[in-house]
Amino acid sequence: MKIITNSSVNEFLNKTLTRDSLHDKFLPTLLSSLTNYALNPNEIVPPRTVQSTNNPKANISHIYMPCISPNEVGIKIISGGPSNNEKGLGFQGCVLILNELTGELQGILNATTLTAFRTALASCLGLVKIIESQSILPELCVFGVGLQAYWHVKLSLLLYPQVKQVNIINRTLKNAQSLSQKLASEFASINFNAFSYEDENIFINHVRNSSIIFGCTPSTTPIIKQNYINKDKKWPVFISLIGSYKPHMIELDLKVINELKSMHVSIIVDSKEHTLAESGELIQSNCTKEDLIEIHELYKSDNFKVRDVDTNLTVQKIVGLSVMDLSIGKLIYEEIGQDAVEMDNF
Repeated sequence: MKIITNSSVNEFLNKTLTRDSLHDKFLPTLLSSLTNYALNPNEIVPPRTVQSTNNPKANISHIYMPCISPNEVGIKIISGGPSNNEKGLGFQGCVLILNELTGELQGILNATTLTAFRTALASCLGLVKIIESQSILPELCVFGVGLQAYWHVKLSLLLYPQVKQVNIINRTLKNAQSLSQKLASEFASINFNAFSYEDENIFINHVRNSSIIFGCTPSTTPIIKQNYINKDKKWPVFISLIGSYKPHMIELDLKVINELKSMHVSIIVDSKEHTLAESGELIQSNCTKEDLIEIHELYKSDNFKVRDVDTNLTVQKIVGLSVMDLSIGKLIYEEIGQDAVEMDNF
């Protein structure tokens, strides 16, 4: 059995990730798992268990997310809440990987980087399918500063070397500056800007000059407003939202969602069932399954309308599934080699 720490996951990804490895290995692995999930969703991803702690010294919830896929078997466990936030911990968790034939425990991975990476990878599955050409606007915008924002920017820059400027927009300017500096140390040829929400008059033109826009913040009010978005249909615009994970949370102006619905433009999702249960944008816009298209469907046929013909806009919403953690976690487990701690099986 291997115990794979968060630092080992980071080290492995930084050694392994290239534009080619994303296209040839990581993206296909995730797509395969989502395709298998769609064949039997309720059996492959059984209902999760969410329960508040019974310890009076903490104010957190524990979430258990099983996966029983033909190729990936295991469980993701995460815990988080107000008392963790006060300690600067956020969500903590792990992924247990079992042998799909015998149930033997093969690996335990820290879930911190794995979760952020697989979510960014899911965003990029829709992104590369929609924006394939070199003809895109030269900037990229991300709302939020956490690990999710970091990995979304990093993967996009590997996939789209034509992006020359990245704009990090956050409630707190200091945190946006910190992420900007971190990314600048890895991508010396890219210009990074940091803005707070109060800088709207400055950053709005940067958003309008972006074909790629990510929402990575648990906002309860729209932070990506309709008037921020470029509407010249000469340029594709792709917005992927991952920050709102409860019905009361919203990142994108609901006017945008309602306009797409009125034009019969489908919103791309990882799971219709789960996004309609968790995503504030979709719930508050009264979306139904008929308004959505899952990523695996997008790759099977080009007969889906996912772009607004008037604005060339596409919107995607990702909430995350345990099968995503297990498939990418298993890939890392199989390849990480000596970076993991070996232990005897139980």
